[in-house]
Amino acid sequence: MPGRWTVFVASVALASCKGGGGGDASAITTNEAGPGTSGGGRAGSAVEVDAGFTSAAAALEALAVDAGRTRPPSDPPAAGTLVDIAAGEFASGSTPGDDGRDPSIEPALVPVTLGAYAIDALPYPNDPSAPFKTGVSTDEASRLCRDRGERLCSELEWERACKGPDGDAFASGTHWNPACEKDGKRCASGFRVRTLGAIAELTSSRFTSSEGGDGAPVLRGGAGAAPSRRCAARSRPAGASTADAGFRCCKGAPNDVRVAPIESRPAFKKTNLEPAQLAKIFAQVPELLRLGSDLRYFTEGDVRAMTARGGAAHEGITFLTSPVLWSPEQGAELLVAAGRGRAMSFVVALWTLPGDRYRFGSALLMLSDLSPVALAFEPTRRKELRWTSCWGCNGEQGFVSYRPEDHRVVIVQQ
Repeated sequence: MPGRWTVFVASVALASCKGGGGGDASAITTNEAGPGTSGGGRAGSAVEVDAGFTSAAAALEALAVDAGRTRPPSDPPAAGTLVDIAAGEFASGSTPGDDGRDPSIEPALVPVTLGAYAIDALPYPNDPSAPFKTGVSTDEASRLCRDRGERLCSELEWERACKGPDGDAFASGTHWNPACEKDGKRCASGFRVRTLGAIAELTSSRFTSSEGGDGAPVLRGGAGAAPSRRCAARSRPAGASTADAGFRCCKGAPNDVRVAPIESRPAFKKTNLEPAQLAKIFAQVPELLRLGSDLRYFTEGDVRAMTARGGAAHEGITFLTSPVLWSPEQGAELLVAAGRGRAMSFVVALWTLPGDRYRFGSALLMLSDLSPVALAFEPTRRKELRWTSCWGCNGEQGFVSYRPEDHRVVIVQQ
């Protein structure tokens, strides 16, 4: 039984292994924060635990986030200002693993091409001296826009105006600027459109049945914590009410492009990823550098020894010593791997991204312990993925836990 294990959660390290590991990998840098400290940027929390540790909840503290790049306030626009947005392509949706991301309704950075259009600089009535009009239905909002020779904006038109030419996560830049909640009329996106994200706004788009919707209107922007104010965030009205939602008018030929449907994946899919390919991915993740480049998987013989030592029943359980693609809910997919590195065994979960790239999700590193470890699941239980060093032994097994309430992954020890 291990004496000291380390749990890492919620980092933003990105890595790529093009063509399944045949090309050069690339990454952005992340910092590691130990207990009681915080690194620069969005760093993962590290908690060292002994063999009696039963929960990783302590590792789920709010992560330190720096100010990032946010735009300074600007003068409010003149009444009636329209902002022209040229025809072009942008990446709709969000990056798997983003705080607040709902993978069941947010696509993973899907390219979308929109025709040219103009959008009101402010929510209706597009006048900085007047309060925003809220509490109307989509039909009423559409009528008010038509009366002006305009139309209600679609959700993708809203999203492009929010992300601006640089594809920002928030209208205010790479991070949400809380000052925009107090005076959104002075907060401009990269396209100089104001107030995006500061309040919820009705759009002409509706949720489809494939998104679990019943034709409810799509809201963009919102109130509350910063994740709900992301450019990619989509939400439904609370009940049938749109009391707090404003709306915005657009002009030009309608863009009838819809948000890409969310791909449905099998719950568990075995991979043929070789240890050397996995090592190339891990080498780009700062939290995993200590594993070294000589990664190895354990064997079926090791699995037989694990089950024999614990003696617990395991009928219907599939054991894996190679990585698996796990989809705990529609739209979410993680590459989960167990094995051994230079001086420790590990369980690692990485978000899969478009283009054969990966993002760090969580890891359990068994410091100075090379005990065999395997993954285990029941094919009919989509939301459960387990790991084990001794099947049925307390302290030597646990879960790769996906939390549907906040769509985060954390590896816990039982």
